[in-house]
Amino acid sequence: MTKYFCLLFSFSIIFSLEAQERLSPDSIKKMYKHADIIFTAIVIYENIIGTTTGEEKMIDFDITEIQKGKDYSRLMVYTNDTMQFEQGKEYLVFAQKDKSTNRYHLFFAEHVCKSCTNYTIKMVYEIVDKTPFTTIKKPRDKTPWNQRGCGCH
Repeated sequence: MTKYFCLLFSFSIIFSLEAQERLSPDSIKKMYKHADIIFTAIVIYENIIGTTTGEEKMIDFDITEIQKGKDYSRLMVYTNDTMQFEQGKEYLVFAQKDKSTNRYHLFFAEHVCKSCTNYTIKMVYEIVDKTPFTTIKKPRDKTPWNQRGCGCH
């Protein structure tokens, strides 16, 4: 009996921790409104660069899907966050564009796991489905712009 009680207690702790880590639907909606671009992408590389205000991290992403924003196939995002990004892993990224530097700055990122429920992504899909004139986009063709041509000849 004590064995089952301990097991039940352990599951309740695990589920309460999972619930605490999960973002609320309202906070995801606020982040969606605040973001200039939301996408899922695979990390190509992460680099720490020095700036006049200190160190900043630059992450180069190969975009797999765009939930909000322009259709890039690859994008560099900057952050001062201490989150570690692993090369070759996929992430859900929320970023805002700094108009003065023309750079995207990350304000939320979450690892995309193929075996988990990915609650945040599902909430983003629900927001997109309920928002008029919005769609999930596949990234732009990976052919360089200078090789695509203008289509006039």
